[in-house]
Amino acid sequence: MAIYLVDYENVYIEGLTGMEQLTEEDTLHIFYTHNRCGLTFGLYEQLIACKAAVKLNEVAVSPRNGDPVKNALDLQLMLYTGYLMGSGSTEDLYIISKDKDFLLGLDFCTHYLTENPIHLELAPSIAAALAEPEAEEPVQEEAPVPETPLSGYDAFVQALQQSELPSFAAICDQYAKPAEEENVLADLLTKHAPQEESPLFTVQYHNTVRNLLGKNTDEETVSRVCEMISDSTDLVSFNNALARYYKDGQRTKQIYHKFKPKFEDLRHLSKVRSPRH
Repeated sequence: MAIYLVDYENVYIEGLTGMEQLTEEDTLHIFYTHNRCGLTFGLYEQLIACKAAVKLNEVAVSPRNGDPVKNALDLQLMLYTGYLMGSGSTEDLYIISKDKDFLLGLDFCTHYLTENPIHLELAPSIAAALAEPEAEEPVQEEAPVPETPLSGYDAFVQALQQSELPSFAAICDQYAKPAEEENVLADLLTKHAPQEESPLFTVQYHNTVRNLLGKNTDEETVSRVCEMISDSTDLVSFNNALARYYKDGQRTKQIYHKFKPKFEDLRHLSKVRSPRH
C-alpha cells in the first residue's frame, strides 16, 4: 500500500514505467502543467488498465496575472506531500522524479519529522520504486590456518604471560605430569583466561531502534535488530540480515525502508557502549 507522486514534467511517460504492477491499495498522483501534458493512446490505455486509484493534478506555473515561477510544479508537489504526512497517512510515499532538489525535502523529513516516522523516497520511475534492493553475494571465507600447538618450555612461558595463575608452585606441579601435559595446559588456559563481558548497547540506541520498529515490538526482536545494525557494514548486508531473520519479503522491505535513512547514524550509535555497572 503506497502513494506515488509523479513529477510528469520531469520524467514524462518513462516515469510511469511499472504502473501495471500497482494494486487496488495504491494511489497514483500525476502532477502536470499545460506546458507538458502530452497523452498518447498507448498511455491512455495503460491508465485505464491501471488497478491503482489514478488522480490527475494540473498545477499552475504562475500566479494570476504574474510571471512564470521557477520550479512551480516541484513546490506544489512537495506541498501536497507534506499535506499527506500531516493528515496522518501511514502509506509509503514515493516521489517519482529525476530532480535531485527533492532530496532536500527528504533530508528535512529524516531529521525533523521523527515523531511519527513515515517512509518517503525519491525514485526515477515507478518500476524503480518497486524494485527490491540487490542482495549481496555471499563471501566465501577462507578456512583459518590451524596454529601449531606449543609444547614444553614455550607453552609454559605463554601460560604464565596470559593467565592469572593461582601460584607458580601449582603450575610446576601440573607440568610435572608429562603424560597429561597437553590436556593440563588446555584446561589451565580455559580456567584462568579472563572472561570479557558482552558489551551493552546504550539506552538511546536501544530506544531509537524500538521506536522505529514500533513500541509494541518484543524485546528479542529489538535486540536482534540492534545487533544486525551493529554487525552490518552497509545497507545491503543489513537488508540480507533482515531477510534471514523475518523470512518475509514484504515485512523485510517495510523494516528496511524505515531504517534506511537513519542507518549511518544508528551504526555510529551502536558503537558507543554503556558504562559498566
